[in-house]
Amino acid sequence: MKVWAEGKPGIELVKQKLKASGLELCPSNPEVVVVWGGDGSILRSARKHPRSCILGLREKSIGQLAEIDGECLDYAVQRLVEKDYHIETVPQIELSYGETRLHGLNEVYFSREYEHATRFKVFIDGECPYDGVLFGDGCLAATPRGSSAYSWTAGKRIILQPYENAIVFTPLSSGCMKQRISVNDISVAKSAEQIRVLADKEVVVQILRGGLNKLATDGLDELKTYTRLEKGDELVFRMAEEKTKFIRFPSK
Repeated sequence: MKVWAEGKPGIELVKQKLKASGLELCPSNPEVVVVWGGDGSILRSARKHPRSCILGLREKSIGQLAEIDGECLDYAVQRLVEKDYHIETVPQIELSYGETRLHGLNEVYFSREYEHATRFKVFIDGECPYDGVLFGDGCLAATPRGSSAYSWTAGKRIILQPYENAIVFTPLSSGCMKQRISVNDISVAKSAEQIRVLADKEVVVQILRGGLNKLATDGLDELKTYTRLEKGDELVFRMAEEKTKFIRFPSK
């Protein structure tokens, strides 16, 4: 089996163990990529090796994407040698805007940059799930696994089960106002809360007042892009066709 290993300092020990076990180290199109580190390292490796299966070794006690603690390295290597594992396929989420496509394992979002609040409307199957126009920082959509990451800190309302066939949509620091607004009649109906959206639905965000915005995925700085949203622009959140494969071991 062709495998590769990457991640935090200490990865050389992982490579030594893999090589000593008879596995072939190959950085080009490996069948399995062993990642030593936290969720950030795993997210980067999953993006770098989209066709490979990812095996996460947890560097510290935190991190949700890793399969096993780093101290269990010998056990993990033996399971790979014996092919005693199964593959879990995890869906990704997509944000599309014009020709731009962003994919995330946890979440994708857009948010304003140092300007006035963005005004927008949200549609699902042509229906608006909120009471009129929304104003705030932007919007975020998360996968079931991502619903306990940035999505939770942004909304603190919905966490999905890992295999739930849905996404979580969150207006960022947003509130609802009446469609018709004047200087003397600005009415905030309520904060715009998180909602659960079935995975076969698209969430369309229509910009009414834009400005400079950041489009981002999985909190990875190197994947951020900046664009100026204009009135009439539309951003679409949907479950992506792309998926990520993870190595999972039988219970010890």
